[in-house]
Amino acid sequence: MEKSRVTITDIARAAGTSTATVSNYLNGKWDKLGEKTRTRIATVIHDLGYVPNAQAQVLTGKQTHVIAVLILDNSNIWAGQIFQGIEQVALECGYQTVICNTDFNTQTESLCVEKMLSLGVDGFIVQPTTNFKAISDRIQRAGKAVVFYDCNPYNLASSWVKTNLYDGIYSAITTCVEHGYQDFVTIGARHASMRTRIERHEGFADALGAHGIGFQYLELSHTAPSASDLTRHFQLKLNPAHKTLIFVENQWALARVYQALKPMAHLIPKQIGLLGMNNQDWTGITSPSISTVVEPVREVGRLACTMLLDQLENGTSNVRQEILNCSVNWLESTL
Repeated sequence: MEKSRVTITDIARAAGTSTATVSNYLNGKWDKLGEKTRTRIATVIHDLGYVPNAQAQVLTGKQTHVIAVLILDNSNIWAGQIFQGIEQVALECGYQTVICNTDFNTQTESLCVEKMLSLGVDGFIVQPTTNFKAISDRIQRAGKAVVFYDCNPYNLASSWVKTNLYDGIYSAITTCVEHGYQDFVTIGARHASMRTRIERHEGFADALGAHGIGFQYLELSHTAPSASDLTRHFQLKLNPAHKTLIFVENQWALARVYQALKPMAHLIPKQIGLLGMNNQDWTGITSPSISTVVEPVREVGRLACTMLLDQLENGTSNVRQEILNCSVNWLESTL
């Protein structure tokens, strides 16, 4: 049998105070309460298992101090770094986060937004699908604050933060050209309509195009081709007379490519160069160590949350947009 909800009237009766006093306690107006009263109320709340009614708080216009974070894929290291950045700022400011994984699905994204609105979250931090405009309009019509991250910078009426993936990769590949690499291979998942994959690929392609250099593109998924299949491909397709740079566009794919290159490790970096993307968590301990383009992912999360809390705490409505610079951790796998 479901236990009946404890009310502030129950708290007041057990603590020997008025409901107004309990309300002051729950709303943080502790300057109106004596220390003994605060302690007594806190003890009763603990003993009775009182839980504030979030929907009632919403109806009275009170903040819940809960932020909804929508992400396209929460299963990778990149997502963990984003969450760390967001939660570091949120917790310091007394906010909790609810994580929603949309799995790149526009319908799931819309359902998540509606559910979070019904629960009364104070604001949203969203990595959007292609349904960017509709989601932005829905959240803003509901009167909620929203900051987007890792998104297309097309909507100048919204606040967002992203990294300059294109410029970062363009610069890294240009450096490899200047260091004498002649042939280039890029390995990555299907680009489809995913902004970050397109941006990485275009940065690579445009840097080479500026020097009149072509490249090979090898598509892979989470399951294929295998490391052994990649080994055979490299042995057949790489020109031993040319210095070749292999760029792995996806964070999760670098370990497989590195495994595939082990039979040719003696050719790294003089004949074969290897460049990853956001793999700095382990690439410094391999032999040879692996160069990687690095996004300031945690900083994206911290900044997105800071921007949202500025809206919530200070009533700021000004649109703010930030682009953070990428860097390259040059190690032994490239010259």
